[in-house]
Amino acid sequence: MIQRIQSVYLLVAAILAIVCFCLKLTWLDALQLVTAAVCTATIFLYAKRMLQAKLCLVALLLVFAWYIGLAILQGYVNTIDCLPMIEAILIFLARKGIIKDEKLVRAADRIR
Repeated sequence: MIQRIQSVYLLVAAILAIVCFCLKLTWLDALQLVTAAVCTATIFLYAKRMLQAKLCLVALLLVFAWYIGLAILQGYVNTIDCLPMIEAILIFLARKGIIKDEKLVRAADRIR
């Protein structure tokens, strides 16, 4: 559902992951492609908010695994390598919005 702000965050994060994948073609950038797939799949699971939150954590772990692999492989980080950090921030904000929606739905269920 695209009118939720977390869907927009996840869409932008998926686009950033694809851009990062296209900029460098190493074996490590396959993690960016997987992250883009996870973010895209998470958008369409809007009815299952807790599963969305878990998939956001998986995407965050993939981004951090990419950074750890990059630090081991290169030993330094270029300026273009900050795009996945923006991606991680967007995924974190999406997860925060998903948790907020879940709390809102649970509160509405208690009122009924």
